[in-house]
Amino acid sequence: MTVDQIQAYLVPGRRAHLVGIGGVSMSPLAEVLKGMGIAVTGSDQAEGAAVEHLRALGIPVSIGHRAENVQGADLLVRTAAVHDENPEIAAAHAQGIPVFERAQAWGCLMRGYQNALCIAGTHGKTTTTSMCTHILMAAQRDPTVMIGGTLPLLEAGHRVGRGDTIVAEACEYCNSFLSFSPTVAVILNVEEDHLDFFKDLEDIKRSFRRFAELAPAGGRVIVNADNDGARSVASGLDAFTFGLGAGAQCRAVNLRQEEGYPVFDIDVHGERYAHVRLRVHGRHNISNALAAAAAAYVLKVPSGAVEEGLGAFTGAGRRFEKKGTYHGADIYDDYAHHPDELRALLTMAGELG
Repeated sequence: MTVDQIQAYLVPGRRAHLVGIGGVSMSPLAEVLKGMGIAVTGSDQAEGAAVEHLRALGIPVSIGHRAENVQGADLLVRTAAVHDENPEIAAAHAQGIPVFERAQAWGCLMRGYQNALCIAGTHGKTTTTSMCTHILMAAQRDPTVMIGGTLPLLEAGHRVGRGDTIVAEACEYCNSFLSFSPTVAVILNVEEDHLDFFKDLEDIKRSFRRFAELAPAGGRVIVNADNDGARSVASGLDAFTFGLGAGAQCRAVNLRQEEGYPVFDIDVHGERYAHVRLRVHGRHNISNALAAAAAAYVLKVPSGAVEEGLGAFTGAGRRFEKKGTYHGADIYDDYAHHPDELRALLTMAGELG
């Protein structure tokens, strides 16, 4: 099944059953579909806050996966973690009910937004998507948001807005992001990762190139000029670049530290765009902030919203998140698992020490 095929099913009056409806990106999907006039049902393995929230919206959710749950559905949408052996998926196949992936549904829905900002990269996606959310909220764009982690501003990893902009974390694993429909495609970095799916770095680069090429005529591709893999992927494209180096179109200048945090000006094409005081540490977060500012610039967001949004951002959940103190030692939780992420994490922790 393809994104084009699912479009015929996502219309008012249809019934969509979501398998794994309590997931971080499935729960907001259910809300958006319901808002479109689609009858939504779902199932999940356990109760939880997301399930409780969906029920409060009038969306029936069954606990446990059973074949009878799909009765009357016009289509099923599943998370990547749900396989064909799942009783509901097997029943749908047996009954001829089309089954789509979560990314395909989101990709279809993105076509309904004037601005679809998709943040891709081997690492930094959650933080950058969160920074973009802060900026768009400060600009009162009322965005729809899909983040792969919890953002304190939202007290969740998602938001269903009524504005013309959607911002989403775009994951390369299993080529999920190739189902998206970005009008602004951001590439933070391209490194070796997910080698259980990709053959090698060249295979990864091919997928990121295809992602970049999803941006339509009139759309934009935004690329990290400081990352070799990202530059390679964007070769020959009319990309808008960000970075700390002199060759980037969106740059951090006059960089200094105040009370341990980075303070700098953001110049675009050599002219001042914004003055930023971050509340997160690390050189990698300066790069993430530049990516978010570059996206804001092409979306014509006023500089004041960039300054306000980035100045209010204190981190996403499990991204160097301070959990407390034990016997005089500060305890932090961090999701870092890629070698580059671990290097950035340890460097940042060393700077605090």
